[in-house]
Amino acid sequence: MQSMSAPSLHADIEGFLAPLRDANALTAAVMVTSVDGRATIAGRVGELTGDADQQVLLGAREAAAAVIVGASTIAAEGYDRLLDDQARARRQARGMTPEPELVSVSRSGPPPPELMADLRRRHPDALLICEGGPRLLGLMVSEHLIDQLVLGISPLLVGDDSQKRLLEIAQPLGIELELLGLALSGDHLFLRYGILR
Repeated sequence: MQSMSAPSLHADIEGFLAPLRDANALTAAVMVTSVDGRATIAGRVGELTGDADQQVLLGAREAAAAVIVGASTIAAEGYDRLLDDQARARRQARGMTPEPELVSVSRSGPPPPELMADLRRRHPDALLICEGGPRLLGLMVSEHLIDQLVLGISPLLVGDDSQKRLLEIAQPLGIELELLGLALSGDHLFLRYGILR
């Protein structure tokens, strides 16, 4: 299935994120990867990110009602506060809670379809963000729980087969993506894809 319109090219991160902020009842994954598809270096995402990638991540969080993250990613990366004071104040000025709800997903908890149905009941018209990691992203995509993928491509070739790939799932998927928007900041490329069902 092909799009009838060309993707939008944005000169800035704010414009790139605007469709997420303006969407209703949207679930988007926000991830970063190296050019060769690695989601971690030495088990963490830190070396893949930069200022622009943080601007995308924090901008998506600021607009979201909930942020869904795998328990192992929370343990590896630390999720103390999701937003700084300025972003919290902007949310409150818009009538939102100071921070989005942080939802930890673990193997011992409810499966993703059940969890997402509960979140959507509580936040029927809101933006929900999935920040992975790769195993959770694989589960969410395979269960058709993600509407869009916001992907930051870091200008690195990592190699190292011990590092996690962007999407960790054993089964074949064959899911097509539709490019909706892109932005460039320095050497970092940002792509926003619609996930075609």
